[in-house]
Amino acid sequence: MLPGLRSLLQGPAPACLLLVLLALPPAAPSCPMLCTCYSSPPTVSCQANNFSSVPLSLPPSTQRLFLQNNLIRTLRPGTFGPNLLTLWLFSNNLSAIYPGTFRHLQALEELDLGDNRHLRSLEPDTFQGLERLQSLHLYRCQLSSLPGNIFRGLVSLQYLYLQENSLLHLQAAQPKGLRGCSSHPPPCPPATRG
Repeated sequence: MLPGLRSLLQGPAPACLLLVLLALPPAAPSCPMLCTCYSSPPTVSCQANNFSSVPLSLPPSTQRLFLQNNLIRTLRPGTFGPNLLTLWLFSNNLSAIYPGTFRHLQALEELDLGDNRHLRSLEPDTFQGLERLQSLHLYRCQLSSLPGNIFRGLVSLQYLYLQENSLLHLQAAQPKGLRGCSSHPPPCPPATRG
């Protein structure tokens, strides 16, 4: 050990230095590799990077997440942080959305899952917990049917995009506050009563 270093490490100085280091705020999460991050509003843009899965190191404060035009195949619970307001996953290779994937995203207002041509079915509780969701994009998927209660609990949903699917009929009832529904063919789901 260097002669001067031993005397520096003795006494109250090292303890004070340790206390100062512990008092510092934690380092901000870094931006995932190949993505671009913005601070206001907290946004992560990872579009068109050939990602086969959602990046693991997303900052927890992220409010807007843009993952369109990638190769993502599945979505699993615990992938997204609870502060998300906008989530764009259009033009990927989605084929499976596991139950509970969106359940804890209570602040989410816009979800775009459109143009995922391998997405053929959705579970009845796929959108459970999205009480603030205002806009849902499911256009240009290969959905052949939707569960009857898939929109249950989407009390804030105003816009639903279902065009260019393989839907033969819609048993799902549309949410009460729906202002616009785009579907060709068939017609949008019937309005709920009461």
